[in-house]
Amino acid sequence: MRLSRLIALHWPWLRVRGGPIVLGLIDGITNALGLSSGSILRGGSALGLGLSLRVATFALATAAFAIFVSQYVDLRFALIGAAKHLNLLKRGALATTRLGRAARRNALADAAQASTASFAGALLPLVAAVAFPDYAWLALVIAVGMLALLGVVTARRIQGNAASWAAGLALAGVIIIGIGAELNIA
Repeated sequence: MRLSRLIALHWPWLRVRGGPIVLGLIDGITNALGLSSGSILRGGSALGLGLSLRVATFALATAAFAIFVSQYVDLRFALIGAAKHLNLLKRGALATTRLGRAARRNALADAAQASTASFAGALLPLVAAVAFPDYAWLALVIAVGMLALLGVVTARRIQGNAASWAAGLALAGVIIIGIGAELNIA
């Protein structure tokens, strides 16, 4: 039996799904773009390792919170719908069972995957700006490139048009750079 199948059978909360990881990477990259583009485009002098880690930590925290709540609500709604289809009249008939606890574990696992991906997605381009302070703008290019690459990988995974996905995500990154530069948050 393959390891992935064994994990799915015995520890379903350890499964790796594409959705939380893609969402986490997009969240982290766009957080990095939005929060740092003003500083980078105005000279990058304020962008250091400390700020990079704070931005990445912020991305991690927001992704963890948002994904956990979203996934947990979706899974609880699914349990409520299943209980209605089974004509279970007691409120929370399935949600208060092992299935409800499994929903919480699955939501936590999704949140952990998304927040880890968000941290990495935010930190990677910002570290480039810290490593090459004279070329801090490379962080923006790397982030937009990461979005385009993520678009290609996502399109391949879901059998979509790779060029459209890459162009769409890259364009979104450029738009976020413009918004971040205008807001000049960090």
